[in-house]
Amino acid sequence: MIKLAQVESKKLTELRDPLFVISASLKIIKHQSADTKLSPEIKRIETALSKIEKIMR
Repeated sequence: MIKLAQVESKKLTELRDPLFVISASLKIIKHQSADTKLSPEIKRIETALSKIEKIMR
C-alpha cells in the first residue's frame, strides 16, 4: 500500500525534474542571448518559476 507522503513526494519529484530543465535552459538562453527583446520574456519565465517553487514548498 502506497502512503500519502510517498504519493506527494513522487508528485513533487515529477514537478521538480521539468522545472530543473526549464530553469537550466533559461540560464543558458540568458547567457547566450544578447537580444534585449528577450529580456522581458525571460523575466516573466523567471517570475513564474519562482512562484511555482514557492507553491511547491
